[in-house]
Amino acid sequence: MPEQTIQCASACTVTVVHEITLPVLDLSPAEAAQISSAILLVWSVGWAFRALIQTIRSDGNSSTQED
Repeated sequence: MPEQTIQCASACTVTVVHEITLPVLDLSPAEAAQISSAILLVWSVGWAFRALIQTIRSDGNSSTQED
């Protein structure tokens, strides 16, 4: 944001500099793609482990057991 100069009725001048930056918005497309692919990789590994655990728990049976 540009600097803003505020002039008072008396003899004072205040300069306000707005420096709000968000690191996410300062990423290059290559950096954003690298971060998103890492997130996707972690998510897919978790999904694969969950599917493996469900397969092991079901003992290969596709039908559900009733009490």
